[in-house]
Amino acid sequence: MVDQQSIRKNVELEKTEYTDDLRHQAYRVRSEHLLDNTFIIESDSSLKILLSPWIVGANLARSAQIASTDFLRIAFEICPELRKATLEQIAEIVPLAGALYYRMTQAFQTLFSETLNRCFVGAQRIKTAEGWITDLSYQNYEAMPSDAIVLIGDTIATGGTMERMIHTTLQQSSNIRAILIYSIAGGVAGAARISRYCENIGIPVYQFYSNAIFGVAPNGTDMLWLHPGTIALPDSRMQAVETYGEYLSEHWCTVWDWGERAKQPVKHLNRILAACKAEQQRDLPDTTLTRIEHIAQETNQVLNHWKTTLSEIRSPDHW
Repeated sequence: MVDQQSIRKNVELEKTEYTDDLRHQAYRVRSEHLLDNTFIIESDSSLKILLSPWIVGANLARSAQIASTDFLRIAFEICPELRKATLEQIAEIVPLAGALYYRMTQAFQTLFSETLNRCFVGAQRIKTAEGWITDLSYQNYEAMPSDAIVLIGDTIATGGTMERMIHTTLQQSSNIRAILIYSIAGGVAGAARISRYCENIGIPVYQFYSNAIFGVAPNGTDMLWLHPGTIALPDSRMQAVETYGEYLSEHWCTVWDWGERAKQPVKHLNRILAACKAEQQRDLPDTTLTRIEHIAQETNQVLNHWKTTLSEIRSPDHW
């Protein structure tokens, strides 16, 4: 894995002029290790996802859709290729299955009143003795248009899956005009790997990360607010520390397992409770234990909701 701390030490965040009239700002990340078009964007909705791990189900879907809408609104201002594109040229590449829950096509419909061409790739990370590898078990590029503007939204840690996705997508078309990548939770290691791969492909590639680009832990999956390699907007970092405290910000993954959180809410909630129970056995400061107890209470409340019957929760207004 790259030296993420070294990358962070030499980074400059430059506020863009493109988003002055928008509710959320975008900051260009200046680094010799990253593509010139690498941005961190403000997104209240994605920050809510990262700081409230008990958000699952419909609440997660709504929050992710708003976050993707924030991305598209900012990308439209920054990327001339997107502004000039026709509806028929826009295609989303969907890595199954976590990216489904970014709800990119619903966000696009919110802004442009139409759906997206959608291509699907079955991507799975596999841990080997040498590290993580990506298996692409399924590919469907039937909807890939000519002269495409490609959108990809997904969680990015070490970047191996995204690199394979881009490589495979380039093999499907020789006329791609631009690739726009968005991550609610993305890692410095992944951003650097994508940058190395894309710097010589001859196509504009834009990377957008919400609120921070996180340092990735040695396990290749966990992304941490207070990792020494994390590049974060100051206000976002401050909110994270105020919410989690220093200990949890140093040890807990910001987004948890996104695929599990999206596809299996109850399993994810039980994983949070197990983590809380394990931490409560440690000799931690009272302030940290209080935060953990709060997380456990919120998680139990949501877990109880998932035990209600359909008869109890159905909406008479829509029946």
